[in-house]
Amino acid sequence: MRLLKNKKGDVALVTMLITLAIIIVVGLIVTGNLYSTATNMDLGTQGNSTRTTLFNNIYSAFNLAVIIPIVAAAGAIMGVIFTYFQGKGT
Repeated sequence: MRLLKNKKGDVALVTMLITLAIIIVVGLIVTGNLYSTATNMDLGTQGNSTRTTLFNNIYSAFNLAVIIPIVAAAGAIMGVIFTYFQGKGT
């Protein structure tokens, strides 16, 4: 039952989820600004192809990064449930 009363753990989890959400949003803003700047440059055929591939990979990474807070919250919920039932003696 000690884990259910752990306020520091609760605060740390909420802080981590908020921080991840802020990092994802700021990262997307920075990437969008870099993309708009890079599209105005003529990098040649190979440079333009590399730029397109790079930004496609970055956007794919951000799409996958959205899953991280969901998994962290699910893990916390499972931890609370397991701890609760462990205290019940079942």
